[in-house]
Formats: sequence, structure tokens, C-alpha cells
Amino acid sequence: MLSEFCSECGTVLPIPATAPVTITCSYCRTQWHIKPIRNKLVYRSEKVYQNRVLNANEGALENPVVDKICDKCGHGKMSYACRQTRSADEGQTVFYMCLKCNYNMVENA
Repeated sequence: MLSEFCSECGTVLPIPATAPVTITCSYCRTQWHIKPIRNKLVYRSEKVYQNRVLNANEGALENPVVDKICDKCGHGKMSYACRQTRSADEGQTVFYMCLKCNYNMVENA
């Protein structure tokens, strides 16, 4: 099998775009005959995503719920999500959302 380098002297070889062809090393003059490829394997990978827009209540229900008092309405339940918004050596940021009035609060942990 042909590599990108001459097996005799290590010189970089030109890889042909078409075959059959004979490649000659420009340094040591070693030759290789390249045959055409008879079989081709074609592989196709496709990722399918479904875009879905959540309203505020749906997003809150998917996140965990904690006992925390809302600063706006005083309700005692909030959903939360943690994100790393700063550098890795700093704590994460916790985003809270009131389940009653949808008020958002941010806490740097």
C-alpha cells in the first residue's frame, strides 16, 4: 500500500488524483504502480434535530425545583439551572425562575 512517504528513503511522495499511474520517488527513483480503486464505500452520516420553542412554564417544569423565596412575589418554589458562565476555576452561575410569576434571579455560586 502506498503511503505519503517513500518506503526506501522517506521522501514525501506526490499522491496521484487519478489511477492507473506510476509514481517515481524524486530522490531514490523507486517506482510504484498505482491501480484504480474498483470498489467504493460511501458513508453518509446525518443528524436530525427537531427545533422546539418552549414557553417559560415548560422550561421551568423541566428543571429541578427548590424551596427558595421569590424576591418579587414571595412564592416559595423556584426552578433552577446551573451554567458555567465564567472561567473554569470559578463557581457556576445558578439561574432561578419563580414557578408562580416567572421572575428570574441569578446567583453566582
